[in-house]
Amino acid sequence: MQIENKYEESTLLALLAQDSEYALQLVFDRYRNIIFKVAMMYVKSPVIAEEIVQDVFLKLWFQRKNLTEIRSLESWLFTITKNLTLNCLKKIGHEWTAREKWVKENDLSENNTDYKILNAENQQLLHQAIHQLSPQQQQVYKMAKEQGLSYEAIGKQLNISAGTVKTHMARALASVRLFLQQNGELPVLLIIAGIQLY
Repeated sequence: MQIENKYEESTLLALLAQDSEYALQLVFDRYRNIIFKVAMMYVKSPVIAEEIVQDVFLKLWFQRKNLTEIRSLESWLFTITKNLTLNCLKKIGHEWTAREKWVKENDLSENNTDYKILNAENQQLLHQAIHQLSPQQQQVYKMAKEQGLSYEAIGKQLNISAGTVKTHMARALASVRLFLQQNGELPVLLIIAGIQLY
Protein backbone atom coordinates (compact mmCIF):
# COMPACT_ATOMS: atom_id res chain seq x y z
CA MET A 1 0.00 0.00 0.00
CA GLN A 2 1.66 3.18 -1.18
CA ILE A 3 0.36 6.40 0.39
CA GLU A 4 1.83 9.80 -0.30
CA ASN A 5 2.92 11.24 2.99
CA LYS A 6 3.86 14.70 4.14
CA TYR A 7 5.79 13.09 6.97
CA GLU A 8 7.99 10.02 6.86
CA GLU A 9 7.16 7.24 9.30
CA SER A 10 10.31 7.89 11.31
CA THR A 11 9.27 11.51 11.80
CA LEU A 12 5.78 10.50 12.87
CA LEU A 13 7.16 7.95 15.33
CA ALA A 14 9.52 10.54 16.78
CA LEU A 15 6.66 13.01 17.18
CA LEU A 16 4.49 10.34 18.80
CA ALA A 17 7.27 9.58 21.27
CA GLN A 18 7.13 13.28 22.19
CA ASP A 19 3.37 12.93 22.94
CA SER A 20 2.21 14.68 19.76
CA GLU A 21 -1.56 14.25 19.38
CA TYR A 22 -1.22 15.85 15.96
CA ALA A 23 1.05 12.99 14.87
CA LEU A 24 -1.50 10.50 16.25
CA GLN A 25 -4.22 12.19 14.19
CA LEU A 26 -2.06 12.01 11.06
CA VAL A 27 -1.45 8.29 11.57
CA PHE A 28 -5.15 7.75 12.31
CA ASP A 29 -6.22 9.57 9.15
CA ARG A 30 -3.68 7.67 7.08
CA TYR A 31 -4.45 4.13 8.24
CA ARG A 32 -7.94 4.15 9.75
CA ASN A 33 -9.87 3.06 6.64
CA ILE A 34 -7.58 0.19 5.68
CA ILE A 35 -7.49 -1.13 9.26
CA PHE A 36 -11.29 -0.96 9.34
CA LYS A 37 -11.50 -2.95 6.09
CA VAL A 38 -9.09 -5.60 7.37
CA ALA A 39 -11.07 -6.01 10.59
CA MET A 40 -14.36 -6.14 8.66
CA MET A 41 -13.10 -9.03 6.53
CA TYR A 42 -12.98 -11.18 9.66
CA VAL A 43 -15.57 -9.89 12.12
CA LYS A 44 -18.27 -8.96 9.56
CA SER A 45 -19.63 -6.24 11.85
CA PRO A 46 -19.06 -2.48 11.38
CA VAL A 47 -19.53 -1.90 15.13
CA ILE A 48 -16.90 -4.46 16.13
CA ALA A 49 -14.55 -3.37 13.32
CA GLU A 50 -14.77 0.22 14.55
CA GLU A 51 -13.99 -0.94 18.09
CA ILE A 52 -10.91 -2.75 16.77
CA VAL A 53 -9.79 0.41 14.95
CA GLN A 54 -10.12 2.40 18.18
CA ASP A 55 -8.25 -0.28 20.13
CA VAL A 56 -5.40 -0.32 17.57
CA PHE A 57 -4.86 3.42 17.94
CA LEU A 58 -5.22 3.32 21.70
CA LYS A 59 -2.48 0.69 21.74
CA LEU A 60 -0.37 2.87 19.44
CA TRP A 61 -0.78 5.82 21.82
CA PHE A 62 -0.04 3.78 24.94
CA GLN A 63 3.13 2.30 23.35
CA ARG A 64 4.26 5.46 21.57
CA LYS A 65 7.45 5.78 23.64
CA ASN A 66 8.69 2.34 22.54
CA LEU A 67 8.14 2.51 18.77
CA THR A 68 10.91 4.76 17.50
CA GLU A 69 13.07 1.78 16.48
CA ILE A 70 10.46 -0.24 14.56
CA ARG A 71 11.17 -0.70 10.85
CA SER A 72 7.62 -0.24 9.56
CA LEU A 73 4.76 1.50 11.30
CA GLU A 74 2.35 0.03 8.77
CA SER A 75 3.50 -3.53 9.52
CA TRP A 76 3.28 -2.89 13.26
CA LEU A 77 -0.27 -1.54 12.93
CA PHE A 78 -1.41 -4.53 10.89
CA THR A 79 0.18 -6.98 13.32
CA ILE A 80 -1.72 -5.30 16.17
CA THR A 81 -4.91 -5.33 14.05
CA LYS A 82 -4.51 -9.06 13.39
CA ASN A 83 -3.88 -9.84 17.06
CA LEU A 84 -6.80 -7.74 18.30
CA THR A 85 -9.10 -9.25 15.67
CA LEU A 86 -8.12 -12.80 16.65
CA ASN A 87 -8.62 -11.96 20.33
CA CYS A 88 -12.02 -10.49 19.51
CA LEU A 89 -13.08 -13.60 17.59
CA LYS A 90 -11.95 -15.83 20.47
CA LYS A 91 -13.86 -13.66 22.94
CA ILE A 92 -16.99 -13.83 20.78
CA GLY A 93 -16.67 -17.63 20.67
CA HIS A 94 -16.31 -17.83 24.45
CA GLU A 95 -19.25 -15.47 24.95
CA TRP A 96 -21.52 -17.57 22.74
CA THR A 97 -20.45 -20.78 24.47
CA ALA A 98 -21.10 -19.28 27.90
CA ARG A 99 -24.42 -17.80 26.76
CA GLU A 100 -25.64 -21.12 25.32
CA LYS A 101 -24.64 -22.93 28.51
CA TRP A 102 -26.44 -20.35 30.65
CA VAL A 103 -29.63 -20.57 28.55
CA LYS A 104 -29.62 -24.37 28.87
CA GLU A 105 -29.16 -24.22 32.63
CA ASN A 106 -31.71 -21.48 33.35
CA ASP A 107 -35.41 -21.15 32.72
CA LEU A 108 -35.69 -17.62 31.35
CA SER A 109 -39.40 -17.32 32.23
CA GLU A 110 -38.74 -18.17 35.88
CA ASN A 111 -35.80 -15.82 36.08
CA ASN A 112 -37.44 -12.89 34.30
CA THR A 113 -37.72 -10.85 37.51
CA ASP A 114 -34.09 -11.53 38.39
CA TYR A 115 -33.08 -10.45 34.88
CA LYS A 116 -34.98 -7.16 35.19
CA ILE A 117 -33.30 -6.42 38.52
CA LEU A 118 -29.85 -7.29 37.12
CA ASN A 119 -30.47 -5.19 34.02
CA ALA A 120 -31.49 -2.19 36.16
CA GLU A 121 -28.31 -2.60 38.21
CA ASN A 122 -26.20 -2.82 35.04
CA GLN A 123 -27.83 0.31 33.61
CA GLN A 124 -27.04 2.16 36.84
CA LEU A 125 -23.40 1.05 36.66
CA LEU A 126 -23.18 2.18 33.04
CA HIS A 127 -24.64 5.56 34.04
CA GLN A 128 -21.88 5.87 36.65
CA ALA A 129 -19.24 4.95 34.05
CA ILE A 130 -20.49 7.64 31.68
CA HIS A 131 -20.81 10.20 34.50
CA GLN A 132 -17.10 9.90 35.32
CA LEU A 133 -16.12 10.96 31.77
CA SER A 134 -15.12 14.54 31.02
CA PRO A 135 -18.04 16.75 29.87
CA GLN A 136 -16.81 16.67 26.25
CA GLN A 137 -16.42 12.88 26.28
CA GLN A 138 -19.88 12.45 27.86
CA GLN A 139 -21.44 14.57 25.14
CA VAL A 140 -19.67 12.74 22.31
CA TYR A 141 -20.44 9.31 23.82
CA LYS A 142 -24.16 10.08 24.23
CA MET A 143 -24.48 11.58 20.75
CA ALA A 144 -22.80 8.53 19.19
CA LYS A 145 -24.28 5.72 21.31
CA GLU A 146 -27.69 7.09 22.27
CA GLN A 147 -28.53 9.27 19.25
CA GLY A 148 -26.66 7.14 16.70
CA LEU A 149 -24.93 10.13 15.09
CA SER A 150 -21.84 9.73 12.93
CA TYR A 151 -18.54 11.32 13.93
CA GLU A 152 -18.97 13.83 11.11
CA ALA A 153 -22.47 14.82 12.31
CA ILE A 154 -21.26 15.15 15.90
CA GLY A 155 -18.33 17.26 14.77
CA LYS A 156 -20.63 19.64 12.90
CA GLN A 157 -22.94 20.04 15.89
CA LEU A 158 -20.07 20.62 18.33
CA ASN A 159 -18.02 22.69 15.88
CA ILE A 160 -15.01 20.36 16.08
CA SER A 161 -13.36 18.10 13.53
CA ALA A 162 -14.48 14.50 13.00
CA GLY A 163 -10.94 13.49 13.99
CA THR A 164 -11.31 15.23 17.34
CA VAL A 165 -14.64 13.46 17.83
CA LYS A 166 -12.91 10.12 17.14
CA THR A 167 -10.23 10.92 19.70
CA HIS A 168 -12.82 11.85 22.35
CA MET A 169 -14.80 8.68 21.56
CA ALA A 170 -11.74 6.43 21.76
CA ARG A 171 -10.82 7.84 25.17
CA ALA A 172 -14.42 7.64 26.38
CA LEU A 173 -14.72 3.97 25.32
CA ALA A 174 -11.43 3.08 26.99
CA SER A 175 -12.52 4.81 30.19
CA VAL A 176 -15.97 3.17 30.18
CA ARG A 177 -14.40 -0.25 29.53
CA LEU A 178 -11.99 0.18 32.42
CA PHE A 179 -14.72 1.36 34.80
CA LEU A 180 -17.02 -1.55 33.90
CA GLN A 181 -14.16 -4.03 34.14
CA GLN A 182 -13.38 -2.83 37.65
CA ASN A 183 -16.98 -2.63 38.83
CA GLY A 184 -19.15 -5.21 37.11
CA GLU A 185 -19.80 -8.18 34.89
CA LEU A 186 -17.87 -6.93 31.88
CA PRO A 187 -19.37 -8.82 28.88
CA VAL A 188 -22.99 -8.01 29.83
CA LEU A 189 -22.16 -4.38 30.56
CA LEU A 190 -20.19 -3.90 27.36
CA ILE A 191 -23.20 -5.03 25.36
CA ILE A 192 -25.47 -2.61 27.25
CA ALA A 193 -22.92 0.19 26.77
CA GLY A 194 -22.98 -0.36 23.01
CA ILE A 195 -19.39 -1.66 23.09
CA GLN A 196 -20.64 -4.76 21.38
CA LEU A 197 -18.87 -8.10 21.32
CA TYR A 198 -20.93 -9.58 18.49
